[in-house]
Amino acid sequence: MLVYPRPRLDMVKAEIGQRYQILKGSAAYDTNHLARTAALTFGVPIVHVALVERYRRWFSAAHGVNTADAEAIETLGALSILSDTGFCIEDARTEPYFAQEAAVKGSPHIAFFAGTPLRDPGGKRFGTLCLFAPEPRRLTPREERTLQSFGDVISSDLCLRSAARYCVNDLIDAESDKIQLYDLAMTDPLSGALNRRAFTILAQREVRRSLRHHNALSAVMVDIDHFKRVNDTYGHAVGDEVIASVAALINRIKRQEDLLGRLGGEEFGLILPDTDIEQALRMTDRLIEAIRGLSFTGGSGTFRITASLGVASLRGHDDPLSEFLRRADEALYKAKENGRNRVEVHGEDALGLPSPSPRDLLSLVSQASSPCETSRA
Repeated sequence: MLVYPRPRLDMVKAEIGQRYQILKGSAAYDTNHLARTAALTFGVPIVHVALVERYRRWFSAAHGVNTADAEAIETLGALSILSDTGFCIEDARTEPYFAQEAAVKGSPHIAFFAGTPLRDPGGKRFGTLCLFAPEPRRLTPREERTLQSFGDVISSDLCLRSAARYCVNDLIDAESDKIQLYDLAMTDPLSGALNRRAFTILAQREVRRSLRHHNALSAVMVDIDHFKRVNDTYGHAVGDEVIASVAALINRIKRQEDLLGRLGGEEFGLILPDTDIEQALRMTDRLIEAIRGLSFTGGSGTFRITASLGVASLRGHDDPLSEFLRRADEALYKAKENGRNRVEVHGEDALGLPSPSPRDLLSLVSQASSPCETSRA
């Protein structure tokens, strides 16, 4: 089923992150919780989880490490990564390998030091869970097994979260690919509007919805006046700029739920849900004035453009999409015949509109007698 408007990648990423609660941060919160639990279990003041990658080491979580001692503890913890098995240093002060370390000689005056490796499902070591205390002590066999179990739990948690992050990134990449395919399949590359096929499919959906809920529905055809003259005079590159600028202008004026499609070279179609003729005319009045205000540079000067618009409304169940759009197209051709640079409503749809005031009639006469055409400034 076609989706409209097109999904925005930043919104999709936010939705995926919220759904899986993965991209809001790292796994540090959960690992810190496990570190605190380990500290309570073993009765030690400091627990540290150190991770390593090929060219760097980093630290996933810690408990009981103050800012002043953090670097010394991290250095001592980094040495433990060299161990492939669990270890227990009963008194680091008596071990030549550790005795000169800052965390041993100075604050926090580490004596006891034990750890167990963290491994991925393939058995590869990627870090160490370390326990520290200022008093010498020895782990019992039961405590050694418990420390290994803590290491296994932390390893599983980190590996699962790492895998989940990769999965989330894959989901985001897949959604990005889908959005790119959406653009290729549904939009006109020059204007960014829906292509004719996508416009027809989505317009038909709006017709069915309007009939089902008995809501008003209007169609607008927009055609840039004397566009061939623009191409012949200023070149196709400038003509492309005109097409893109008009599409961008319509996008700014229309509502998000309105459908905009490029139906031909310089012709656009609009489907306006929940919009009757009077509401559609208010929108087209703003649009035609905004188009008159566009300015382009070509050759040795600048020029302006105008557009003709035709409006029709959906009548009922006996009004297929093709007939609906045909009436809007007929109104567009009536605007062309009456001098361009104007909005026309299909004759039958205009019957219920209020009569124009003398001032409005004077304005219409002026438009019909002085059509705005492209020219050098």
